[in-house]
Amino acid sequence: MQVVHATFASGEGKDAVDLLKNLGVEIEDYKLIESKSGDLLIINLLYHNVDVLIDKLKNRFDFTNNVHRSLIIFTPDTVIPSNKEKAKKEDYRASRETIVSYAKENSEISGQLMFLAVVAAIIATLGLILDNTPVIVGAMIIAPVFGPIATMAIGIVLGDLKLLVKGIIVELAIMGIAITIGAMFAFIIPNVSITHALQVRMLPTLPDLLVALAAGGAGAYALITHVKSQQLVGVVIAAALIPVMATIGVGISLGNVDMIIGASLLLLGNLFTLLLAIIMVFYFKGLKPQWWYESTAKKLIKKSLIVLTISVILLTIPLSIITYNQMVREEPEDVVRKIYRENFGDELESRLFSIDVKDKKVDIVLYTPINTDKYYFKLLADKIKESLGADYQVIFEIIPTQRLETPL
Repeated sequence: MQVVHATFASGEGKDAVDLLKNLGVEIEDYKLIESKSGDLLIINLLYHNVDVLIDKLKNRFDFTNNVHRSLIIFTPDTVIPSNKEKAKKEDYRASRETIVSYAKENSEISGQLMFLAVVAAIIATLGLILDNTPVIVGAMIIAPVFGPIATMAIGIVLGDLKLLVKGIIVELAIMGIAITIGAMFAFIIPNVSITHALQVRMLPTLPDLLVALAAGGAGAYALITHVKSQQLVGVVIAAALIPVMATIGVGISLGNVDMIIGASLLLLGNLFTLLLAIIMVFYFKGLKPQWWYESTAKKLIKKSLIVLTISVILLTIPLSIITYNQMVREEPEDVVRKIYRENFGDELESRLFSIDVKDKKVDIVLYTPINTDKYYFKLLADKIKESLGADYQVIFEIIPTQRLETPL
């Protein structure tokens, strides 16, 4: 629920009440307080078409250029509706004015936004280099990345090209900051290696897109319904962006092309998927433009959905290949282990010291009695080549064991 406080010059409040009556607003949903200094109209926006009501008020009264008039929309912390059954039937969402105000606040390149972007990028970069997950999560909490993406989606749904462009500019600014800081810190800090946190982001998979899709939908729903977990959802969205941006910077500093390409692929996939999810939620929750933007909005939404959908589909192709290689296809080491267990009957691998497969070369180190027949090793090597390929070389390193019976 939202509440409108509208102030007017003395005597104008009755005209506003007549407008509400014409819109079918019930008397228990508004209250007019009249005085010589001015009138105050309080409206509960729970049971009505919120956007139409506010549009009619703004068209009838100039709240911008008249010092006697003002329009304030806010969300109360607690609501006890007079008609609980009616309240349950209503599909409540925030007013368009509230959503637009949020977009305008988050589409300005301010000192606060730049500061938070810099600090978040520093923390994310250090967390990636140190392979410290709690530190990376800390960067997600303060990263100001949800607002600009939501602004872009709002601009598309409402047909407001200015908002769309502003959102893009702010998001690009944050991206530039994160990538630059990632590159700087990776250059300054000595002996930076590819940690697990970096490796995860340079090898994106389809589940990463699903995370972004769910996060975008949740973030949009929280914003349009004023769910109080909105900031927590923003953390999940930041997880899909700020560490990935920093990873690109680290890759640039290390000169690692695979890291740059992989992280860039993940960043683009996450951005497109987030936008697609947010636009869909806004659209189906009934966020619509004012009538003079309606034609522009329809064209913009249609084009945006086509472009985003095609982009996501195209990105799923390389991500599907990486997903298969990472999650479905058996790794050579796993194949060798399976063959070893089947032929040596050592299910717990108690006699296996190590397996290393690199550049078509399989090195197996194991414990075995000194008089073990070489036939077993030949059999194992043949089966490994049969599974991995005849061009593989299998090398055994034997650690001989001796059985002693007591008493000695």
